[in-house]
Amino acid sequence: MNFFRLLPLICLVTAASVDAGEFDLHTFDRQQLTGTYFSEGANAADINGDGIADVVYGPYWFEGPEYTTKHEIYKPVPQNRDRYADNFFSWLYDFNGDGRNDVFVVGFPGTPAYVYENPGQDGYDQHWPKHQVFDWVSNESPQLLNIVGDERPELVCTRDGFFGFTTIDPQHPLGPWEFHRISDQIASKKFGHGLGVGDVNGDGRQDIIFAQGWFEQPAENALTSRWPLHAASFSEGYGGAEMYAYDVDGDGDNDIITCHRAHDFGLAWYEQVEEGDEPHFKHHLIMGEHPSENKYGVVFSELHSVALADVDGDGLTDIVTGKTYWSHHRQSPQWDAGAVVYWFQLKRGKDGVDWIPHQADGEAGIGRQISIVDVNNDQRPDIVVGGMLGSHVLTHRVKSVSEADFQAAQPKVYSGPKLPTVEGAEALRGPKAKLDSETGRVEGAIEGEKLTGKPSGGNLRTQDMAPFTGDKWSNHAQLFWTGAKPGDTLALDLPEFTGKVDLEVVLTTAGDYGIVQLALDDQPLGPPIDLYSSGVLTTGVLSFPNVMVKGSEHKLNVQIVGTNRKAKKAYLFAIDFLRIKNSDGSYMTAK
Repeated sequence: MNFFRLLPLICLVTAASVDAGEFDLHTFDRQQLTGTYFSEGANAADINGDGIADVVYGPYWFEGPEYTTKHEIYKPVPQNRDRYADNFFSWLYDFNGDGRNDVFVVGFPGTPAYVYENPGQDGYDQHWPKHQVFDWVSNESPQLLNIVGDERPELVCTRDGFFGFTTIDPQHPLGPWEFHRISDQIASKKFGHGLGVGDVNGDGRQDIIFAQGWFEQPAENALTSRWPLHAASFSEGYGGAEMYAYDVDGDGDNDIITCHRAHDFGLAWYEQVEEGDEPHFKHHLIMGEHPSENKYGVVFSELHSVALADVDGDGLTDIVTGKTYWSHHRQSPQWDAGAVVYWFQLKRGKDGVDWIPHQADGEAGIGRQISIVDVNNDQRPDIVVGGMLGSHVLTHRVKSVSEADFQAAQPKVYSGPKLPTVEGAEALRGPKAKLDSETGRVEGAIEGEKLTGKPSGGNLRTQDMAPFTGDKWSNHAQLFWTGAKPGDTLALDLPEFTGKVDLEVVLTTAGDYGIVQLALDDQPLGPPIDLYSSGVLTTGVLSFPNVMVKGSEHKLNVQIVGTNRKAKKAYLFAIDFLRIKNSDGSYMTAK
């Protein structure tokens, strides 16, 4: 049984054959096959010919249906969780036509791809023969599927900056595969996020989709010609995971489903709208970086893989995704949040489209590949994942319940705080501070690193700024706030004062800093401040004159409200120093 027989079976069964009751609850039982990190992906199909799906994860295949017996495909080498695996994706297909599924492995971007040839029953106690079939696979969401309508799958990927796909020589299927360029040299040479296949314009031919548009498959000479490029924005950032063309709203044309940023936030669909002869697309956010950006308050980061399947059997295709746990180690926002797997149930109604989130699991997480396979032949899609937490099979269960129990299990509409707005944000900059040549400090400054405060999220620490030569910081240090997200607040304690004062603040700017709203107690200090810049610099002195306060105890409040579109979404904030100037010209001193 090869993967081309398995995948259409899932689509057929879940779309039409499953008798979905009015009050059915869909849950998933988690089985961990191994907790050792071997690969960023896993897959399943029948390997030993018994008609039952087996699971491949890195160097092992696990016999179904129990998945407790494992066999080596190649020498197992546990991977370093603080680095990246040499195995990213696995697919199963009978490449040489001997009736047995082989294992196709794509590794770290920019490395070769290999077919491990299934040796059959007599060879399962040995390592499988290894064949290099392609020398260089780039993009972090390659796909093995039939794109040109022949009898064999093609590997859709990039190579050396070109979008394209490989074809297999039927006479030498385990020999070198030929790469067909369909674009100019516009892709990332090695990495790149966001890649997919689907019929965008409804002409019956599969097109190639990427974060900045789509390539239309020509009616003729698809293997030898450049495919027409149609520019479009399918990401609010740098690009995400797998991309799909699917008629989300049921209006007869295909829309695009993908995520915004593989290592950050954002899940969306892009509605195809009529506007002249060229397809145009309208962005619809499904889930963002704040609970208020999902109708049901769900938020998680690192959606590095997205799959589609009709999970509930209602004939509509749902989204399956999750958190690629530890995908960039401690660099990604919410890197230490739960290793969740979710499916988003598509519903169409008089008010439009709704995506209802359901948590399939809270501990497995995902890697760079989610595989949807009916592992137990019960006519329902199951989920197979691999990643830094090992490999897991999530087996789909359905239970009929009462209406009351069903309603109690449904996610509730979010009613909490809204995401603060970045509307009106300005890149406020002031004159450079005058540092004393002997002390390296600014007269009257209350050093940021001497301030105390409590953030609602993330961590505070002193950062040595001496290594940064693009600018100068008072006392060569700053108070550094990391790990925050939009909506988080920081309250900094100030020395006691009352009446009217002039407030001066020097902040830091860089490519991964956020947009913040400053306030003295509850008084906003100007518009939100955009701290994005291409280099590590100070803002210079930002002045807020004639601020009137009552009482003697006050706080400088900072709220993360967002980030510049060009910025890396780390939402960093730092304060070099502040000065509080009395009406007589004197400066307040630190507590």
